[in-house]
Amino acid sequence: MTRPPPAARRAAPAADGEVPYHLLRVGDLAPETLRTLLDRAEAMKREPLGWADGLRGGTVGCVFEKPSTRTRVSLAAAAQRLGMAAVVLNRDELQLGHGETVADTARVLSSYLDAVAVRTFEHRVLERMAEVSAVPIVNALSDSHHPCQSLADLLALREHFGTLKGLRAAFVGDGGSNTCNSFLSACAATGMHLTIARPAAYATDPGLLDEARETMRRTGGSVSVTEEPEDAVRGAHAVYAEVWVPMDRRDEADERRRRLARYRVDDRLLAHAPGDAVVLHCLPAVRGEEITSEVLDGPRCLAWRQAANRLPTAQAVLHALITAARRRAA
Repeated sequence: MTRPPPAARRAAPAADGEVPYHLLRVGDLAPETLRTLLDRAEAMKREPLGWADGLRGGTVGCVFEKPSTRTRVSLAAAAQRLGMAAVVLNRDELQLGHGETVADTARVLSSYLDAVAVRTFEHRVLERMAEVSAVPIVNALSDSHHPCQSLADLLALREHFGTLKGLRAAFVGDGGSNTCNSFLSACAATGMHLTIARPAAYATDPGLLDEARETMRRTGGSVSVTEEPEDAVRGAHAVYAEVWVPMDRRDEADERRRRLARYRVDDRLLAHAPGDAVVLHCLPAVRGEEITSEVLDGPRCLAWRQAANRLPTAQAVLHALITAARRRAA
């Protein structure tokens, strides 16, 4: 198989409906492409073993610089359902952890594999790999973006409400987190209305807000920002909570807990939301901190459906990117 040189690949589609070469952030997916991926994930959820013929015998590499439960297992299981093997590697198991450059590692891995999923601290690591890789790079989480999670979020919401366009969501907590960044882009692409409630110290990147608003002018969505969680959840169909102290911010734990204390998703906050509003959480959760056990285990919470949907959405992403890359190389 002859693969195109890196300069010939595109990080994002030029036209709606086109599959990007790499998936580094939700913004790489045009709205129609995103809808098609969700449709494919829904079909794969119904018939998980019906998609292996074209990819059987291939291999997906999964590089993890961070611990993982949902991402690691969902990617490995998704590869298996596509008839592919999954090679899971920690940083210390690679020469990357012993001085080899990111670019050199990417060049070598892409000569063995059909795609590489990477869970890393710095988003720039993914960008550097994508610049030189001969196969698709999938962001399995970085400090800036978490696209695989947002796809699972959207599928859970679409399953519950039957549609995404016009839904109102509130993200409550750290407005600059990778999950918030990706969910913002996901809402933009699907025509949802998002309110981000966060302390001033944890604001969303203005560039991402501008990008989302530009997309929303085409899709009919909107985004607003407030410091008041009660205002954010009024009228919301979905309320999103996320862990306050991510693994790369543990040195800030006390300060983050102090600043975010009034953003806990609990029965008190949900009393300001409609009675049929659902709760989202990307997991893992610190019970009693950003969300109470009563809410997390309650009937309004979709966290477990979100987690389950990490598998069919990962399967859809791998299938779409690898199939498109092979078609381009033919």
